[in-house]
Amino acid sequence: MAKKQQESAKTKAAKKQQAVSDKTFGLKNKNKSSRVQAFVKQVESQSASSSAAQKRKEAEAERRAAEKKAAEKARLEAAELFKPVATQKVPFGVDPKSVLCSFFKQGLCTKGAKCKFSHNLDIERKAAKKDLYSDNREEEKQNDTMDKWDEEKLRSVVLSKHGNPKTTTDIICKYFIDAVENGKYGWFWVCPNGGDTCKYKHSLPPGFKLKTKEELRLERQNAANQPEITLEDFIETERQKLPKNLTPITLESFTKWKEERIAKKKAQEEQELQKQQKSGNKVLSGKQLLDSGKFVAFDDEDDGNDAWDLSELRRRVESDDEDNPNNEPDGSVKSDQQNINTNEIEA
Repeated sequence: MAKKQQESAKTKAAKKQQAVSDKTFGLKNKNKSSRVQAFVKQVESQSASSSAAQKRKEAEAERRAAEKKAAEKARLEAAELFKPVATQKVPFGVDPKSVLCSFFKQGLCTKGAKCKFSHNLDIERKAAKKDLYSDNREEEKQNDTMDKWDEEKLRSVVLSKHGNPKTTTDIICKYFIDAVENGKYGWFWVCPNGGDTCKYKHSLPPGFKLKTKEELRLERQNAANQPEITLEDFIETERQKLPKNLTPITLESFTKWKEERIAKKKAQEEQELQKQQKSGNKVLSGKQLLDSGKFVAFDDEDDGNDAWDLSELRRRVESDDEDNPNNEPDGSVKSDQQNINTNEIEA
């Protein structure tokens, strides 16, 4: 081993000397001229320094390779400890290349192209068989929400969901537009205005642009930053829009207007009453009767005496029995035929 290292060192020294001689080849008076000898020494020193730098680079590369190898080895050992993979078995008659390597799936396979299993991650998706005992359409529709759609997808969903329009109106349903703009529209959205029987169109108008979440957020932010107007400012703004030839409302002007209106209304009612009297129609309405002052309110005779007086009731019943002896105890009256029969029996 030492002999091989020594030979390699001799070989390197010979190559170094050969490189120096190649660089100084053709120079005259190598042994006599001081300038030539200085140049030769400079070349030799440069060669020595370059060889030292080369050695450092080689040592650094070897060190990095050793560190990388040690790290890979440590990773594999840790994977074997914490991620044990069972030995893969293939049923009889199944091609191993149609089965994904479990070691490769976890990044532990070191066989590479020699591995008998497949290293294609898409092979599981390709080999997956459809379950004939379950319907995944509902689950797919539930996962297919509006936030994953673009404008073209939205239009296709609207067309497939609603089909041909059942109305001739061109008015777009406000609930439909609101659901689209707020991101509530989807496969299971139902129009609050009667569902599929809504008379308005459930289709996007021409030129409609679906806004992104960022655009909606900026709109809400701008709306929140808008200055809020008070009720007084709103009234003043609307008052400024009125014509200038109108009379301003003050307490005096409002009182005068109200008195004039009441007097005018009373005069109209009197005229109407006179017309009815002249025409012979003496039937007055309730309001006219109250306004005329001829109506006198009176209370019922028994008002205020709501409690039952049993003694008074008993007295009245006894007095009725004395006046009408034919009354039965239950309050009924005997007929004459019944009285005759009773007298015959007593006789």
